[in-house]
Amino acid sequence: MKINRIDIPKKVLIEMDSDERAFLLLIGHVQNEINSLNKVFTWCLNNSKSGKSSAEGLADGMQAMIYARLLAGKLCETWEVLRKYYFATKLSQRVDSKLPLESEKALTSLKLYFGKSNLIHQVRNSFAFHYSAEQFESNWEGAADEGDLSIILGRTIGNNLSIAGELVANRALLNHGDSKSLPDGFTKFFDDIHSISSCFTDFAEGVTIVILRSRMGENLESFAVEEEIASLLNYEDVCIPFFVNPVSRSNSNKGT
Repeated sequence: MKINRIDIPKKVLIEMDSDERAFLLLIGHVQNEINSLNKVFTWCLNNSKSGKSSAEGLADGMQAMIYARLLAGKLCETWEVLRKYYFATKLSQRVDSKLPLESEKALTSLKLYFGKSNLIHQVRNSFAFHYSAEQFESNWEGAADEGDLSIILGRTIGNNLSIAGELVANRALLNHGDSKSLPDGFTKFFDDIHSISSCFTDFAEGVTIVILRSRMGENLESFAVEEEIASLLNYEDVCIPFFVNPVSRSNSNKGT
């Protein structure tokens, strides 16, 4: 795969006003986090497939949910970034009309989603960046009625798993949505974070290009240096398991 690397001269950054410069750098950082978390979530989910022991499949699915909740929290925070540093600073008034069509559509979708009560916002407040013992106390019985609450002792710390804790967290999350069953609730949640992740990525890419072209010229590609990335894996072939052979203490101390 070939990629294009564009260096942003310090002179260009100095010429920007502080709001524009801060937003450009911040939205790039946010986009990196969303892309990385979305990959890890998807690759954990890829490993949750049939043909495994019940414990292994359950652990893989629960690991995917952990990253899904973290991603939801970051998506909610990203909307706050746009609210505070794109709309409130009036940067949007200078940029919106110049956005590519896909970025414009993405921004419209984000406004519609976050303009009303939504699952991502609810997950952020109760299950991503804040812990609520009250949520676990009020939902444990419903989770227990649906299945056995258990823990897995993997004989190494990294392979231990509280199935009980995750089942209750999932039940609490489901009760924040409109779905009546866990499968439906998971599908709705996954659809939301996938679609909103794509919208943020499309918007971030477009707004970055618009800002840089306004400062470096329309022919931004003329500044690009092409690099080639070799030995790539196919996206759909990458899997991240929960259970792994532990690193021995002697190996983990090497190089420290």
